[in-house]
Amino acid sequence: MSQLQDNFGRRFHYLRMSVTDVCNFKCTYCLPDGYRPDGKPKFLDLNEIENLVGAFAEVGTQKIRITGGEPTLRKDFSDIIRIVADNDKISTIATTTNGYRLAKHAQEWYDAGLRRINVSVDSLDPRMFYQITGENKFDDVMRGVDAALEAGFERVKINAVLLKGLNDKDLPRFLHWIKQTPIDLRFIELMETGLGRDYFKAHHLAGADIKSQLIQDGWQLD
Repeated sequence: MSQLQDNFGRRFHYLRMSVTDVCNFKCTYCLPDGYRPDGKPKFLDLNEIENLVGAFAEVGTQKIRITGGEPTLRKDFSDIIRIVADNDKISTIATTTNGYRLAKHAQEWYDAGLRRINVSVDSLDPRMFYQITGENKFDDVMRGVDAALEAGFERVKINAVLLKGLNDKDLPRFLHWIKQTPIDLRFIELMETGLGRDYFKAHHLAGADIKSQLIQDGWQLD
């Protein structure tokens, strides 16, 4: 079977697979009121995940990122990783997490086949972290990042949404951190949505402004 492609001839080897919409954080830019289920939740079960992965693998998918919500809240998260890893046509398995369970399970997930992990860390100030996420879990998340590095993950990436008037002052802290820690750092520009227009106007920090500040501080494009 030929590789999956669209009408413009673009070929797709990468699948983002959401296994839950549940999240336990209350990030101000995403779920300020916390997760609110809409009716009885129904998520993909393990057999459905296996069939889905197999079908996409047959049309050329080589990388799968397991996402949510917060995917690690599923009690069978390690089983999900194993199902993906058991497919010989999938060469890269990644996930994106808020790091809530990472410190305890990093080695287990690595042993199951997970190789790349993105951790959301919006501030290196514990108080600001709590203000943005609604959870006083900064130390737990940072221990999780250390655990992922110790477990031997191929790539540990930090996602940070920089917000004007909130965590934008954290930029120097983040830059100092990556000088001493073997992680990738990605600043994500706040997106405007219909539900958060006022928040966007108050806290949007343009990616171009962040780039200009980095260049001004001596960072160079590779």
